[in-house]
Amino acid sequence: MSKGKSAKYVPVKQSNTMTYVLGGIAVIVVIVVVIGGVLLMSKKEGTPADQVTTKLNDATPAFVLGRSDAPNTLDFFEDPMCPACGTMERTYGEQITKGIEDGKIKVRYHLVSFLNRQSASGDFSDRAGGALLAIAKSSLPDEQKQKAWLGAHTALFANQPEEGGSTDHSNADLARILGEGAKAKGAELPADTTTAITEGKFTVESAQNAGSASTLMQSIGATGTPTVVHNGELITVQGDWLAPILG
Repeated sequence: MSKGKSAKYVPVKQSNTMTYVLGGIAVIVVIVVVIGGVLLMSKKEGTPADQVTTKLNDATPAFVLGRSDAPNTLDFFEDPMCPACGTMERTYGEQITKGIEDGKIKVRYHLVSFLNRQSASGDFSDRAGGALLAIAKSSLPDEQKQKAWLGAHTALFANQPEEGGSTDHSNADLARILGEGAKAKGAELPADTTTAITEGKFTVESAQNAGSASTLMQSIGATGTPTVVHNGELITVQGDWLAPILG
């Protein structure tokens, strides 16, 4: 066979139908990848309650009360000058304490200081928070420390200064009020704890913690105090909201 010019390879032209089919497959693959990525991300991030719970678990509260295996976790964001916080403590404090003692709830308190400016001294919220922090850092055994903190917390709000009032409590007043509250619960504050409150030893640290708690509040969508979060879900503190949680 004689050699002629090499035949030029001419690829067979694909039909428009095939092009659309292949293009459709590519689009489907992209969609599947995108949806898969979204589902994977959603699974990783969890539900909104899971995301809030993670943030709260990573935070450092002022104090934690109750058993670690309690079926319900309540996070409270409070300002010592907040009238509504005082009302909540006076209304539900005994039920909350009983829920803790019965092992039904674990409670984490986060203290903020939005209302410093509404106190006569200009820093009451931070000083009161520092007083409670002194108890949290005390040398008391855990059971006694919990009693002391609960009693001090109750006494603090029972003797809450008036928002925008002309006077509030000195550090010496706070040491006396919180000490009496602790004693009412069967706990005695150590001498060095009383001194720490009187000297305002933890006021600066409390102010720093309050700033972190404020940022945390904003990140979970909370807008004011008191804020209550139940197992990762923000709840409205109205009516008989606590009874269903305590069962």
